Amino acid sequence: MRMLHTIFTVFIFIVTGMSCQRELNFDKNSIGVLKKNTAGNCFPAIVSGIFKADTILNGNNYADVQVDVSFSGKYDIRTDTANGFFFTQTGKVNNGTSTIRLQAKGKPIAEGITNFTVRYGESICRFSIIVKGAGPAIFTLSGAPATCLAGFAAGVYIEGMPLTAAHTLTVNALVTGTGNYSIKTIPVNGIWFTGSGVFYATGIQPIVLLASGIPLKAETTQITIPHTPGNCTLPVIVNRPGFGEAEFSFEGTPGNCINPDVKGVFYEGIASGITNTVTLHVNVIRAGTYTLQTNAANGLTFDGTGVFTTTGLQTVTLAASGTPVRAESTAYIPNTGTASCNFSVNVQPLPPPAVFTLGGAPGNCTSVTVNGFYIVSKPLDAANTVIIKADVTVPGSYTVTTNTANGFSFSASGVFTTTGVQNIILRGTGTPQVLAPAAFTPRYGASLCGFVISVQ
Repeated sequence: MRMLHTIFTVFIFIVTGMSCQRELNFDKNSIGVLKKNTAGNCFPAIVSGIFKADTILNGNNYADVQVDVSFSGKYDIRTDTANGFFFTQTGKVNNGTSTIRLQAKGKPIAEGITNFTVRYGESICRFSIIVKGAGPAIFTLSGAPATCLAGFAAGVYIEGMPLTAAHTLTVNALVTGTGNYSIKTIPVNGIWFTGSGVFYATGIQPIVLLASGIPLKAETTQITIPHTPGNCTLPVIVNRPGFGEAEFSFEGTPGNCINPDVKGVFYEGIASGITNTVTLHVNVIRAGTYTLQTNAANGLTFDGTGVFTTTGLQTVTLAASGTPVRAESTAYIPNTGTASCNFSVNVQPLPPPAVFTLGGAPGNCTSVTVNGFYIVSKPLDAANTVIIKADVTVPGSYTVTTNTANGFSFSASGVFTTTGVQNIILRGTGTPQVLAPAAFTPRYGASLCGFVISVQ
């Protein structure tokens, strides 16, 4: 009996010791590696659920990976964040091979293949997700069913001359539901316009349509922008062949230009933008085309091209380009080849840096609007912009830049004059290199957020 008692006591001691050891192990981090193939891809990796752009992920969206554990304990396995979402899981695991279910979190931004890197301790592996396209956007055309509100045609249209990338139509849409859009106008007078993209935010958003075809005759052509529940129309002026140079003079020549309308604020060290213009009064003697440029001074020039279709008193708008060097008042003279008038532009001192956080920081940028087409081997132009939000607490100057991804990047400089939530318009530069999504991280000091752009 004493022998049985001794054996039972030893058994209890061993079991208790093993239990304590197991509990002790689970209080520490486990040690192991992710299972993967020779290419570094998680193997096996089983993805479940439908991943759709602009749709919040739920419990049905996950990825199963396997780990080989050599020391049991706690684990924290997660992926990087890409295209607006990521995968994560925490828990406890025993020695041996285990399957870990990584739960998806977030909301995919753009359709296409999204690549993830899984990390477990020092071990990593990779897997990919195919994100389906968002559903159709819900919007109305501004101005429908009449003239497109604040819409305009860019480029000079001449009978018999093929249209180029410089010929576009811009219309505005009131977006109430994010998603895809695709618009193609009916050919009229030999020309038509097309455009497609994704609305990532609600509110008033621009749509840029690219022109195709060859104008058949000189006239004012009404282009109908089709959309349900209502269309809107825009006039496109087609000029006759051989439309010669206009003959005109500036009001105020040879002295000060009469009533020049300088738009936008010019700041020392801040590049001029689309809001920085000057509108001048002219007297047109003969209709025709014009090309104007001022002298270069203090880092700035003003220029503009277009067509005067009638004679008489009219206005011409010149756009600023360049970056002011000094805070001062500088004179500019449009070059017409003959006598001209002059106008002045006041450049303000650069304010101290603003204080703000980027919308969505430190996660995905909120209310992102992507404008323009992103096509492999096609350099970005003025239409390629991304609008993000900033919550400003102290007004002032700012410069926001992104990383370079897939051959292109974005940046913006400017001045916030008030507090609250405001827009930052990032302008793209570079040339997309491959057919793949590109992830960008705008940064201002310690504040950063992320967005993804699909390249066609």
